[in-house]
Amino acid sequence: MDSAKLARALETRGEPKYRLGQILEAVYKKGAASYADIKTLPAPLREALEPAAPIQSLKERRVLISKDGRARKAALGLADGLAIETVLLKPKPGDAWTVCISVQAGCAVGCTFCATGLMGLKRDLTPEEIVDQVLFWIQYMRRESVPGRLTNVVYMGMGEPFHCYEKVAESLKALTDPARIGLAQRHVAVSTSGLAPGIERFADDFPQVGLALSLHAANDELRSKLVPVNKAYPLERLAKSLRLYLEKTNRRVFLEYVLLSGENDRPVHADELAGFVRRVGKPHLIHVNLIVWNPTDTEHAASPAIAARDFKARLEDAGLSVTIRKNLGQDIQGACGQLIQTD
Repeated sequence: MDSAKLARALETRGEPKYRLGQILEAVYKKGAASYADIKTLPAPLREALEPAAPIQSLKERRVLISKDGRARKAALGLADGLAIETVLLKPKPGDAWTVCISVQAGCAVGCTFCATGLMGLKRDLTPEEIVDQVLFWIQYMRRESVPGRLTNVVYMGMGEPFHCYEKVAESLKALTDPARIGLAQRHVAVSTSGLAPGIERFADDFPQVGLALSLHAANDELRSKLVPVNKAYPLERLAKSLRLYLEKTNRRVFLEYVLLSGENDRPVHADELAGFVRRVGKPHLIHVNLIVWNPTDTEHAASPAIAARDFKARLEDAGLSVTIRKNLGQDIQGACGQLIQTD
């Protein structure tokens, strides 16, 4: 929903100012999917607002549910015919759900192991399209009587957030606006492939929002092969930006590391990763998330479980905080690196 467009539509009709808050409350807090659901509005106003300021800019194409019920992936159509995917996840037992959202249709970074990267970039999403993914899941949970509540949002879907920084910044303001989604900034995280200037700007603009860095290798030759943006922002530049981020925010940074069999999962690679963390400094504020590669149409292969455990143990012996992240939604192609533009 474009709240500015809604405000203009209400002003044009000469509606009292409280109407805006009334509608935002119904949409963002109560999950109203249409103006017809907001019975406190006069019928003529409900009819006028549907074409003037639509509640939802995205159209549901399909929703897939994982066998364990802890992941749901939605394909959502954009107004120009493109489509994106977004995922609803339940990482832990309890009633808390996390939404993984996309910021672009496709991606320009071209990480070699990522299905989204194979697509290339179609276009950036608008702030409205970014936020409406969260709104979609709020509406979905209400409609399908999904037990629990939406508590966290992660920008870890399709696209590179810092390639469209201004649009992402605007969406973050909407997500954390108490009058709209109202999430606490500490319940939101943004993942980047390593655009160093974006990391530094992010530290100034959103010091309470979480930051994750998709690292995947800690030597420049290998990382440039896996994550081509490393050619523009090599590891030394990246370490500098992370040092500045930690100094300004004192917030924990998550290093995402996809384990690829025979490529970046050997003891020497673990030692290089530990060395990178030491160069950044403040290792107590850095946590490594190891991700066993999720199959995509590429020439890579997942590391065996024993290799992942050995890699984790070696990092822990070096004093690092490490987790092997559970991959939810792999059976519906909804896990890390598997999102694509659907037909």
